[in-house]
Amino acid sequence: MSTLSLGSAPDPAARPSRRHILRGAAAAGSLAALGSTLSACTAEEANAAAPQALAYYPPSYDTIVEASRRERKLLIYSNTSQTNWQPVFDAFARRYPWLSDVRATNLGGSAVYERYYSESAAGTSPADVLANNAGPLWGDYATRDAAADYRSPEKEHLPDWAELLPGVWTMSTDPVTLIYNRKTLTRDQFPDGLRSLAAIVEAQPSRFRGKVGVYDPTNAYGYAGNQGYTSNVRGGWDTFRRLLPFAHADHSSGTLVEKVVSGEYDFSVNLSGGVAIPAAEHSGDLLGWSYYTEGTVVMPRGVSIVKTAPHPNAARLFLDFLLSAEGQAKVADGGLVPYRAGVRQDAMDSLQDMRRKLGAERVHLYRPARVPEHVQEAYVARWQKAAG
Repeated sequence: MSTLSLGSAPDPAARPSRRHILRGAAAAGSLAALGSTLSACTAEEANAAAPQALAYYPPSYDTIVEASRRERKLLIYSNTSQTNWQPVFDAFARRYPWLSDVRATNLGGSAVYERYYSESAAGTSPADVLANNAGPLWGDYATRDAAADYRSPEKEHLPDWAELLPGVWTMSTDPVTLIYNRKTLTRDQFPDGLRSLAAIVEAQPSRFRGKVGVYDPTNAYGYAGNQGYTSNVRGGWDTFRRLLPFAHADHSSGTLVEKVVSGEYDFSVNLSGGVAIPAAEHSGDLLGWSYYTEGTVVMPRGVSIVKTAPHPNAARLFLDFLLSAEGQAKVADGGLVPYRAGVRQDAMDSLQDMRRKLGAERVHLYRPARVPEHVQEAYVARWQKAAG
């Protein structure tokens, strides 16, 4: 078996939508390169006055700001869609107008790392920052001593786990969710988690056989979503043994969403909320979505400045902005989940909102770590046995 790789609530009608500016999310497997709204700054932007740093930033921060004027740009290797990024990019360019040329790829999760490792080995990588929600792959990254040694001045204003691994910071805390087709199901068949979904499909086995899509555990995000549930939610393996015989495994969130939209599947489970929630809420009432009321895994979306960054000062400004209260509000505007306490926004449930709704004991933060191949193989074998 190969090492890990990655291809990419209650009935929403019963609750008012708070996500008024989302516009959908691209599939994680797309290889299209994405850019910011501007590709170069004007002379006026290049000479714009520096914004005043927050009071708790060190006086030496002005040195980073001024050095970034000579860099002018930033490149992010990412598996995050342009829809998710754009509000962040727009606000960042307003704060630092000379850094309007900010670009991000939308690669498959493993490709984010593979491209960077290959290029950096040859001494030619143009990447400044990596951003990804594939936890186990961050664990491998951390063993390579690839992250820049930078301590953000925002650190003291964030939870102690915000730095997930040395040099790997939490951008967002997106829940692992499910979606369902509201047109092919009756209201009493709308699930509020995997446990309730198992009861629904067991009640009509011939009707629901093969009608559940699930993220394949042989890739990084799929492994993390599946393993995070079975290791944190009480009775997780029992629920899997009941549910998986009805399921087909797929390798990308885009495929899992599309098959529910088409009616091929009635349900898809273990999707990132950053994909599933916008897809459901902009589906014209076709799709519903849910947290897992018995226990929801939260998948941190990590971000790291690489040691070889050609624009290190621009990268530091960008990281600090992402972690700031303003940056976290813009993360929410893009359809991802902010976690910094006290962030004022009305676009997404925050991590604190999820804990209030579900109970803190039912929200489980996935902690990235390197997964040895034999551990993954043992897990997948058990998962496949449960699937029958």
